[in-house]
Amino acid sequence: MIYVGTSCGLRSVIKILSIHEKVLGEPFGKVPCYNTEANWVRKLGLSVYEEDAPKGSKYAYIMDESIMINKEKLLLVLGIPAEHAGKPLDHEDVTVLGMHVGECFKREDVRESMEKASGKTGSLPEYGIYDGAHNLVGGFNDAGIDHHLDISHTLGNCMKHVYGKDPEFTELTEKLGKVRLQYHLTDKAWLLPPNMRAMARFMNLREWVTWARKMLGCLDSLDEGLKEAYSFLLQYRELIEELGVCVDSVAYLETLCKCEGFGLRTSALCQRHIIVNLIGNANNRRARVGLEMLDYFRGQAALLNDTRQIHNISSDIIESEFGILKAKVSPNKLYGFTPMVLILPLYPKISVYSDAKKQDFKERLADVKLKDIDLWAKENLSPNRVALRSRTLNKVS
Repeated sequence: MIYVGTSCGLRSVIKILSIHEKVLGEPFGKVPCYNTEANWVRKLGLSVYEEDAPKGSKYAYIMDESIMINKEKLLLVLGIPAEHAGKPLDHEDVTVLGMHVGECFKREDVRESMEKASGKTGSLPEYGIYDGAHNLVGGFNDAGIDHHLDISHTLGNCMKHVYGKDPEFTELTEKLGKVRLQYHLTDKAWLLPPNMRAMARFMNLREWVTWARKMLGCLDSLDEGLKEAYSFLLQYRELIEELGVCVDSVAYLETLCKCEGFGLRTSALCQRHIIVNLIGNANNRRARVGLEMLDYFRGQAALLNDTRQIHNISSDIIESEFGILKAKVSPNKLYGFTPMVLILPLYPKISVYSDAKKQDFKERLADVKLKDIDLWAKENLSPNRVALRSRTLNKVS
């Protein structure tokens, strides 16, 4: 649990256990080596991955591709409860149904991964959630599965479609970038704007827009040097306030749908909020954002077959799963995806201690052999380039 549930590496966990051994003495037991610990993680992960699936209950898919590691991506298929539980999805709500490694996943590959996942559960999902990628929507269409667009990605795209190439917005973001470079490591750096992410920029507008609004509010109280450095914000006051209204609305809509689920009631509340706060008495840009958002909510509401249905509509949890994997992979990209990817199906089973206590880990460890891990890796992962490098160079010596 220490390795899986924290950012500690294998050797760090052994050091922690060694300290406990010194303090608690013999009753604590013998501390395993880090290789044994790694084997336990792989064995338990493989056992959970091959044996645990939401059979006999209504479920949904969340699908996405990871960042590229050594020219390969991980296509992940998660199973979640089809009915919203009245709270945002957490790791204990998730079952990993598919992990597929490859350089490229076409729509037929996506459909095939869905079929394999359905074979585990014994039934088709009620619906799926995805981020809008063309290969994923093609796979869902080919498999005949209804699919929701993730709310965070879609609302971010609504902002991008309107402001992405807007001259005033582009000019402001460029100036913010220049200010960060100009005043970095100076006495003005303590008030610098937050860094704007290169990827998913429009999903993460809130931080720097909030900074800009607060700077406008406190500008008059700053000393002359700081006031002069950040006075350029005054000429963009209307745009900043406009963006502030948009990001506030996005936060409201996301919180409502993630916490209460997406049903006809929440859809109506979202559409009313958009009409009142984004479209009503708005300029052209803000109104266009509102109209795109309206189209999104109306399209997603059409997928509800029953007035009582309340679906999940966020894929945040799969991004969190990728974050767990990213924290554990080696910084040496030559390793690519290794059998330690099996940490993903294991994590949901032990993220909550009360759930972990229900698992018979001793039996799972006894049932899975190291050769089973090697066979799974051979069938599902690419050869390890670091091991190949070592074998090639060692032939010379």
